[in-house]
This record gives sequence, C-alpha cells and structure tokens, in this order.
Amino acid sequence: MQIHAPSRFENSFFQQKAAPELKSLDLWAKRTLGKWKRRKSILQPWSSIVDDAVTAREDLEELSDGEINQRIEKMRHDITSVVVPNAQSIALLSEVARRELGLTPYPVQMLSALALINGYLAEIDTGEGKTLSIALAAAFESWKGEPVHVITANDYLATRDAKTMGPLYLRLGISVASVVGETQPGQRREAYRADITYTTAKEVAADYLRDRLQLGEWDRSGQRQHMRKFVNAPGSGIHLTQRGLFRALIDEADNGLIDEAVTPLIISQKIESAELQAACLGAWKIAEFLRGQSDYTVHRGRREVILTPDGEAKALDREDFPDVSLWRCPQRRKQMILLALEAREFFVLGSQYIIEDGKVVIVDEATGRPMPDRSWKLGLHQIVEAKEGVEITNPSTTIAQISFQAFFQKYRRLSGATGTAHEIADEVWTTYDLPTIRIPRNLPNISKREAPRFYLAESDREDAVIEEIVRCHEAGQPVLVGTRTVTSSERLGKKLAFRNIDHVILNATRISQESGIIAQAGGQGRVTIATNMAGRGTDIELGYGVKKLGGLHVIATEPHEARRVDRQLFGRSGRQGDPGSVSRHCSMDDILFETFLPRWLNRLMQMSGSHQTGKMMLPMCCRIALNFVQRRAEKLAAYRRKMVTENDRRQRASLGFSRD
Repeated sequence: MQIHAPSRFENSFFQQKAAPELKSLDLWAKRTLGKWKRRKSILQPWSSIVDDAVTAREDLEELSDGEINQRIEKMRHDITSVVVPNAQSIALLSEVARRELGLTPYPVQMLSALALINGYLAEIDTGEGKTLSIALAAAFESWKGEPVHVITANDYLATRDAKTMGPLYLRLGISVASVVGETQPGQRREAYRADITYTTAKEVAADYLRDRLQLGEWDRSGQRQHMRKFVNAPGSGIHLTQRGLFRALIDEADNGLIDEAVTPLIISQKIESAELQAACLGAWKIAEFLRGQSDYTVHRGRREVILTPDGEAKALDREDFPDVSLWRCPQRRKQMILLALEAREFFVLGSQYIIEDGKVVIVDEATGRPMPDRSWKLGLHQIVEAKEGVEITNPSTTIAQISFQAFFQKYRRLSGATGTAHEIADEVWTTYDLPTIRIPRNLPNISKREAPRFYLAESDREDAVIEEIVRCHEAGQPVLVGTRTVTSSERLGKKLAFRNIDHVILNATRISQESGIIAQAGGQGRVTIATNMAGRGTDIELGYGVKKLGGLHVIATEPHEARRVDRQLFGRSGRQGDPGSVSRHCSMDDILFETFLPRWLNRLMQMSGSHQTGKMMLPMCCRIALNFVQRRAEKLAAYRRKMVTENDRRQRASLGFSRD
C-alpha cells in the first residue's frame, strides 16, 4: 500500500485532501447515504433541543450580566470537546443575542443554527433570519478553538455582518474581523488571526492561492532555508496570510457552491504582447466579415461555433493577422477566429459585460454584479475589447488558479444557508459531501403566486409588464421587477419614464447603491427594477400601510436557466408572513426557449399565439415547455460543473501549485 507523506505545505497549513473519484457501486452507495441524511425525520431530535432551549433561554433572562458572563466562561471551557450543542448552549447564545443585538432568535433560527453546526446546507426562506442563524453557529464553532470563515455573497455583506454581529461576538469572548477587496495585505493577515473572519469566496480563495505560491518555493530551497521560512524568521520571505481551511459557513451558499463553481479564480500577471493584441484585432475583423449559416453555424445550447468549409477557406485566406511565424500557422489562426465568432454570438453588451470608464467589465450573469478584477483568458477579453472599439489591454499569463468548487472541497467542515437548495441537493452532496435540509418558516407564506403568462414576442411581454406596473403603482402597491440583463432593465426604465412613472433601476452599473435601493423597495408606490438577484442578503421591509395594499408585488420578466434563481426572486415577496404577490411573464422568443427548445417545436407553438393580443393560447403547453427548457438548461450547467471537477483532477496531477 502506498503511504502519502505530508508535504511541508500540509505541515504548516491545514486543508482537506481531495477525495478519490467514486464510480459504480461506490457512487450509488454515496447517493443513497445522501438521501438518508436528507430525511425529514432528522429535524425531530433537533426540534426537541430547540424546545428545551426556548424554555432555558426564558429562564436566563432572570440572571444578571455577571452571572451570564460566568455561564459564558464555563460554556467556552466545556464546548472545546463537544461536537454537538445541547439546549443550554443554544439558550445561552440566544440570550446573549437578545441582550447585545436586541434580537431574540425564533425557534426556527435556533433550528437553523443546529443544522449549520451539524454540517448541513440549510434551506431557509428569504427574510427568515439567516444572518443571525449563521452568527449563532459560527460562535459555537469558534469556541472549539479553530478559525471559522463566514463567506458571504459580496464585500458589503461581509463588512456589514461582521460589524452588526460584533457586539454578540465580543460578549462571547470571540474576536471577529472582515476581509474585503480593499483590505491591505498586513490587515488581511491580522483579520485571519481573528476567531471568526467574514469574507467572500473570491477573497478567501485568492489569499489561499497566494499562500500556496509562497510555500511552493520550499521544494526548491535547502533544509536550512525551509526552517527559516517555516518559523517566519527574518529574511525568510514567507508570511502566511491564512491559518488553514478548517471551518466555513457559507451564506447564500447556492451562489458560492453552484453558480460560481465553474468560475476559476486566477492569479495572473500582465505580459506585453503587441503581436497578440494585433492578432485579436485581426480575428475580430474576420469575424465581422463572415456571415452566419453560410460561413459558420451556431449551436447555442452547447455555446459552440463551427466554421463551414467555405467559411474556413474565406477566413484563412484573409491577411488580417500579424505576419510573424506564430500566426502563420493555420490552426492557430482558426482558433482565434472561432474565439472571435464566440465573442460575436454569445457575448452581448449589457448581458455578459458592460463598458465602464472605457474598459470592458465582466458581469456575473447569476447576480448581475460587475467583476472588474476578472478577465476572460486565451485572448477572448482582448477580442471583446476590439469588438467594442475600446483600448485593447495587455493579456495576462496565469501564475496559479483554482476553481471555487475545488477550493471549497478543501475545508475540513463545510455548511451553509440559502433560500433555494432543493434543486441542487443531489449535486451538493455528491460534490461537497454536504447534505441539505429544509427549515420550516416561522410564519406561513401567504404570498399569492399567479400562473405564468406567455406571449409571442418580447415586445408583447414588455407591454404587458408595463401595464401591470402602472396598475400597481396607481394603487400604491410597491413593485419589484426582476430582469435578466442590464439592457432589459434599462429598456423597461425608458418605457416607464415615458409613462411618467417614478422608478429606480438597480443593475451592474449601479452596484454601489445596491443594498440601499433594495431595502427601500417595500415603500408605498415604489417601483424598483433589479437585474437578477441584485441585493441578495438585504431584507425588504414593507412601508407604512403597504400591507393593506397587498404587500410587495414581484414581477419576473423572463425565466432564468435555473428554476432556483426564479424562486429566489419570488421569495422577495411574503417575507415573515407578510402579504405579497408574484407574477411571471415569458415570451417564446426568450433566449431560454430559443436555446433549449427544438426550433420546430418553438415554431409550432408560436402558431397557437394570437397576433392581435400577443398572447399564447395554450398556456398549459407553454408551462410544460418552460419546465422542459429549464430542466434541460440545468442539466447542461451541472454537466459543465462536472467537467470542472475532472479538470481539477487533471491539474492536480500536472501543476505544482494545484497539488494536494
């Protein structure tokens, strides 16, 4: 049997080893175990603990602050060897939250904290208090003596939650800090020395890679230098930022574990290459010259472009590439031309990217947020810059990279919370060994959800959406409109302005105002247009008198590829038992139908539509088609994430910085 000796990196920095790939019976056994762990009966023993904790917390209200402090010290000492909390520990944490934050945890929040402590992905509906539940779980976990990372969706939430929950942690004798994009290297090191560190997936993974790069030099140094670096001796040049990947609690976990899974985090450095810049510009000129169908075919479901024989001959005959040996190779020129055609067909201004200060900025399609520090590789970013006529930047070379999927697998213990986990339960268990559990609501959901409405064309759909907004606005009912792209939100905004309807647009171009705009979306007569799930993590509280008007009305203007993202938008309505309503609008020329519905079937269905009203006459068939295309899109996305796992395994075998 081969025995794996720990590397020097592993001796100085903890991370979980990559699990071996499971096949056939082993994979079947794991999936069966996952279903058993997700059984509803798992809540019964936890509910009993919560019932006792509620009573015990009420008794703790009678104690003085000094007596509470004594209980805290005793509990901290006892918990170091305890894996599962009891009613007394949950009661004490909840009472301290009441005294320091003015928030008395609901029983369902205590239940959520228990699920997180036990290593589950808890499905907690929007507005049910995930932030406090995570804080209770993080506090208990930190008492065990290992660093805890609380990973949020963006920098704002990391800073906000660390500050908001600070008084709770301080009273419990726990240090807390946050790491965001603006945090300097020295401050990062100190922040990771805290018991609990709030940060984002991007920041914590980047810091991990930087530490790996530093320690990667050990294999090329002498033994004396190894020891100097290990103890951080003067002149060693090694100053680790993190202490290891022990425990992570992920807020909005579906975003980090699923939506971001296929995105590689890359540490790179710019390289000057005038030839590559000229090649990118030349490839784009050729892509503009070629014509669809006759010169190339587009497969939107696979996001693939294929040159026809005539198109390939026309493309390679042109002399737009630099006259140097590298670009005389027909295969290299063909690769760049195909890349340029992908930029033409699949990368749309306002959807995949925006122009900000004369630069191409990638937009996260799942959240609508800009990612100014990221760039597409292999010359694609420079081709998009050529397409938009902005300055072509220098390309970058990869120094180190890791997918978020591979990164999260390195934590010894992982858990998380999200409003939508049901659809991804199998994948999360198979990939991360993370079982899911549905947490009941504190109050029943009384929001009304209307059946989807289907239209022939985008213009018909948008006209119907505008009329619905006007109707709600005139009645004083606040409206939250969800769009998929920046372009769609801006177009709706112009139409509302034409109708003299006051509104606020929140999309990738207004990221700094995100939380404030979303928080005010429940005010009487407010109309808010938001790109996808902008503002996640920020509650929408209803303004005075809004409940009588029917609560917040949510309008989904276009279906998303993932059903759970639609559910996230719907969950904005009906928070904490409030009234509300949801309507959905789809058109048969939506990108989802055009991509995943067979063309002949789409044409056949459109024949049943009314050109006078713009409405589809067979709504039941349309609903079946919608379910079909979303499931098809989800399967394709899951397949891509599976490919990421396989690529990570290959990289670990070939790249030093990816090795366990």
